[in-house]
Amino acid sequence: MIQDPSLILLEDVEGAPVRIGETVKIVSASSDGTLSQLFLGRTGVVVSLVFDDPAVQYPEDPLIQVRVDGVGEDLFFPEELELAPEWARRRISELRQTVRDAERRDPERVP
Repeated sequence: MIQDPSLILLEDVEGAPVRIGETVKIVSASSDGTLSQLFLGRTGVVVSLVFDDPAVQYPEDPLIQVRVDGVGEDLFFPEELELAPEWARRRISELRQTVRDAERRDPERVP
């Protein structure tokens, strides 16, 4: 039996270049041509950190799984992503909190 040493983390990791739930923009195509052009220039949300070789990558060099609405999810290198400006991250965080609060107050109204 071959064991896969990969780590897929759905929580923040101290020392990682991004945090789960952070908004990022896909800004550059990788030199190996693996980046789908559908993602280029779009904004998405970090959903997980993937460490294919944890002994080498952990914690500062993960692949970053990003979900882009209407496109899907893909993995990116840190240099392929740009963090949204602080004011935008703060506003998105406030909006998410408002939605969570509304869901707690009236769970039947939320589809």
